[in-house]
Parts: sequence; structure tokens; C-alpha cells
Amino acid sequence: MALNKAPKWLIKTLKIQVIIVLITGVGLFITSAVTGYSVIIGGAIYSLPAYWAMRREFNRSKATNDPKRTLAQMYGNELLKFGFTILLFVMAFKLISPLHSKALLMAYAGSYLLATFLPVVIAKQTSLNR
Repeated sequence: MALNKAPKWLIKTLKIQVIIVLITGVGLFITSAVTGYSVIIGGAIYSLPAYWAMRREFNRSKATNDPKRTLAQMYGNELLKFGFTILLFVMAFKLISPLHSKALLMAYAGSYLLATFLPVVIAKQTSLNR
């Protein structure tokens, strides 16, 4: 995949992932409000840092072609994303009560798996449409 197409492809993956989490959360909200908003929060804990890191990565200056600097920026970006994720987890568990922790963690793990498998599905759809 070309680097200039990556932001659009990642945004599409993230949008589909957010839609799936929202539909699941709203569906569960009908049966249990706590479970529903816990699922939505779990999905947001994965999606917000991922979106932030993606925007940060693809909005930086393309003028530098130094591989060492680019790699250092990418690792730094991942460390910041990890810290942001931990901060969101701490905030969720400290500030929100009642919270269905299993639903939140399952939604986070499900979002992670969606981010892993959605690119394969999107790539197959785009290759079939050519």
C-alpha cells in the first residue's frame, strides 16, 4: 500500500470499527444501560488513541527523509498512544460508576481485533471492485 493512501485506508477502518462498537453498545444499552455504555467506553478507549496517533503520524512534516528520525518518531508516537490508553483506562475506572468492567475490557479487545481483521476485509473488497 502506498504511504499516501494509508490515512484514507486507516480512517475507513477506524470508522467501520466505531460504527460496529456503537451499534453493539446501543443494542446492549436496550437490555442493560451499564453494559451498553461500558461497551461504548471500551471502544472509545481503543479508538481515541488510535485516531490521535494516526493523525499525529500522518500530519508530521514529510520534509525529513531521515529513517532514524522517522523511526524514533514512530516509536515515540506509539509510547504516547500507550500512555494515552492507560490514562483513559484509569479515568474510566476511577470516574465512572457503575461500570461493567468485563464489558469494557471485552469491547477494548474486540476493537483491537477489529482493527486487526478489518484491513484484510477492506483489502479483499477493494481488490474485488477493481
